[in-house]
Amino acid sequence: MSIAEEGADREPSTLLLKNHEDRIAKLEEGSHATLFKRITASASASALFLGLVLTFASLRDVFISKPEADRINQLSEFNKAVNSAAQLRQEITKLQIETANPTLQLAMMSAVTPQILNDISTARAILRDLRNDDVGIPQLIVLITEAFTAGDIENAKAFVARAVAKTDVSPFLHSEAKRYEGRLLFATGNPDQGRQSFREAIGSLGESAATLSARAYVLGDLVLYEYSAGDCTNAAAEFQTLLDTIRGLYDQSRPQIGGTVKAQLLQLQGRRCPTPQNLDALISN
Repeated sequence: MSIAEEGADREPSTLLLKNHEDRIAKLEEGSHATLFKRITASASASALFLGLVLTFASLRDVFISKPEADRINQLSEFNKAVNSAAQLRQEITKLQIETANPTLQLAMMSAVTPQILNDISTARAILRDLRNDDVGIPQLIVLITEAFTAGDIENAKAFVARAVAKTDVSPFLHSEAKRYEGRLLFATGNPDQGRQSFREAIGSLGESAATLSARAYVLGDLVLYEYSAGDCTNAAAEFQTLLDTIRGLYDQSRPQIGGTVKAQLLQLQGRRCPTPQNLDALISN
């Protein structure tokens, strides 16, 4: 066989082998490309998932965790202001009892009143951002009393309005809110509205024997404000209602309520309305 013929026979075999090698190379190349794509896609998905988790965590912090932390901090500051005002009043009352010197008593009041007013202003500023269920009526009563005592009528009105508007409270606490509303209305020259608030306070307590003492207490408060306002007809009528109510009390609350009303009515002697002649009936059968 000639060399030319042998070369011709080997050429197809060489081409076939080369084609086979090319095909294997392409398959391997495709396999590597597919694996790379899978890894890239998996990494992208993981990055997306991680991004979503971080975004959710960030949103939760912005919309849930941080506002809740801010609310708790505000509530803490509010309670601090309320407690500070109450403690200052307690301390000044104790000092006034311990000293009979009017000049010293006045000096103590002058020193304490600015701090109480600051506590009141702080509490009201924070109160605007607090939810109704975060604030109790006892806290508001402290602020009402201190604002009223300090002559801060505007803040007293704001605290009273917040207390009366609360619905998530017991009948007794609602009655207390209405009683303080009545006091404020009498003190600001609105006796008719004040009388209505006192009657709503009594009505909130119901007619059961268990609330008789509480009703007598509210009536005693109303009697004192009626006499202070100088409405003699209503004052005499409310006094008789108090006598009828207090006769049903057989425990220590009768001398406590009756004795308090009697002592304060005696202090009102000489004003527009005559002092009731049967004051002793408040504490005796």
